[in-house]
Amino acid sequence: MRRLGVALLWLALVACASNPQRPADSSLACMRSVRDSLPEGISDAHAHCLAAGGIAQRCSSFEAGLAGAGKEFADLFTGGDPSWADWQADRAGLRCAREHREPEGLALCCTAEGF
Repeated sequence: MRRLGVALLWLALVACASNPQRPADSSLACMRSVRDSLPEGISDAHAHCLAAGGIAQRCSSFEAGLAGAGKEFADLFTGGDPSWADWQADRAGLRCAREHREPEGLALCCTAEGF
């Protein structure tokens, strides 16, 4: 079990260090930077798609998955609204980030995906 923990930590460090244009050094700060850059007035599903895709582009895919899962898990205990639709929008954002390296492409892809 300890080896698994060490392997996951190593994987996270490699994934986090892989983007030289990261907006922040720590995972949490990187995720918050992307979240804070989202346009206002968009739907919740669109925000999930853009956030997950943006975190994947600017931080790492590992951190994007972690952020999406963490948000839904936190919603269970904080009076938020955990939903399968949010999770699906996060997954769409990750797919869009794999296909598009620029924020404009990500935004168009999220819209095309229905989010």
